[in-house]
Amino acid sequence: MGGREPMSSVDRAWLMMDDPTNRMVINGFWIFRELLQYERVLAVLEERLLIHERFRQRVVKYQGAFRTRSYWQTDPEFDLRAHVGRIVLPSPGDTKTLNDTVARLLAAPLDMNRPPWTITLIEGYGGGSVFFGRIHHCIGDGAALVRVLLGLTDASAEGARPIPAEKAAGPPPDGNTLLPATRVAARSGDAKLPEGRKREGQPARLLSLAARGGQLAGKLIAVLFKLALMTTDDKTAFKGEVGVGKAVAWSKGIPLDDVKFVKNTMGATVNDVLVAAMAGALRRYVETRGDDPEGKEIRAMVPVDIRAPEDTKLTNRFALVYLPLPIGIADPIDRLFATKRNMDAIKGSPEALVTYQAIAGMGVVSDKFARWVRGYYADKVSVVLTNVPGPSRKLYFAGKLLDTIVFWVPQSGSIGVGISIFSYAGQVNIGLITDRGLAPDPDTIVGAFQEEFDRLLSLARLWEGQGNESVEPASQGGSASKSD
Repeated sequence: MGGREPMSSVDRAWLMMDDPTNRMVINGFWIFRELLQYERVLAVLEERLLIHERFRQRVVKYQGAFRTRSYWQTDPEFDLRAHVGRIVLPSPGDTKTLNDTVARLLAAPLDMNRPPWTITLIEGYGGGSVFFGRIHHCIGDGAALVRVLLGLTDASAEGARPIPAEKAAGPPPDGNTLLPATRVAARSGDAKLPEGRKREGQPARLLSLAARGGQLAGKLIAVLFKLALMTTDDKTAFKGEVGVGKAVAWSKGIPLDDVKFVKNTMGATVNDVLVAAMAGALRRYVETRGDDPEGKEIRAMVPVDIRAPEDTKLTNRFALVYLPLPIGIADPIDRLFATKRNMDAIKGSPEALVTYQAIAGMGVVSDKFARWVRGYYADKVSVVLTNVPGPSRKLYFAGKLLDTIVFWVPQSGSIGVGISIFSYAGQVNIGLITDRGLAPDPDTIVGAFQEEFDRLLSLARLWEGQGNESVEPASQGGSASKSD
């Protein structure tokens, strides 16, 4: 059987992290106000998705004397229709019904005897269609997959392909080529978590710096000790035994201009503002569950894109860093600046280099040892938090206007909460997935997030109305300067 190629150690690591209680699958949907035509959807996927050979390949494993090896192999019985299903949303066809249906679909395992991805067209939501996709993480990371999926879209209903991103803020111009990460980031300002545009955390750059001097070596050793000695996360409603059942929710779009207004007024970044609002929402939820969040922090595991600009391969090119979320701070301004300090500390750390090498190492050791390592570090965090920027204008797919984009990040091991931020056409949407046994009502967290952001927006408007140039955090002297 032809078409076999070795799976990289990093991709295999994500394959090994799959678990019945936490599928290592990236889930997301596109919402359309009109019905998609099934046959036209198939035609677009045939033309633009299947040009990436990975979507025709399945995973095969060979047991060696000391470890299992994994390969990509072309599926000789590949059938596109077997990967693209169609269902009708049960009555009453509202958002709760959609969320319950999606939660049921994403809890199911993918058929690993086939290429590990599926698409379901869900009809009956608001008179339109929902294009719900599931792609195993071993195929690629969120940044790479977004570029592939945006390659399916058009700039108009007539089918005109989008113009190149370097000429206008838009999606990939060519389905054969993945846009460099720096171009994707440029569409929505500093929309990446947490490295932004400068890419100081890129392992290749850090290794180069290490070769020039010993200063980085000390930092690397410090990070290794930090990771090894991390304590278990503070006990909250988000920590506990996870099960198979999941619950999902998503927010209405928040104007990106409003987020930028807050960040400019407060001297922060887009990420600082959104993460601080989410920390406030998590604080509220902990309080509703009868717990006292005062003085507590919970950690978020944050993927960091480390792909070089010239890297166009469909694979996993990201590391993980640990971000403390200050849920113990009640004041929204103080919480924002505590978030900013935590984010800034990560930007200046080589932590991403260490975790990337650790992930690669997990892909070459035994499955049993890799799962132990995964469980050890998953126990140190409560949340996975990711931010993937999208195009700045509305797009079309299969002749229909793409109204809303939402995705849900997978969790690993015992982590029970996944928070995903995605910007599209000037709006920011939050996707939230929780373990049904730990947090069965993620819609309340999403509502609290909207309220926390509105509080920050009101404070920023009040501050601007008073004619001040910057906000001075109550918890520390000095003022915060404006930031782009």
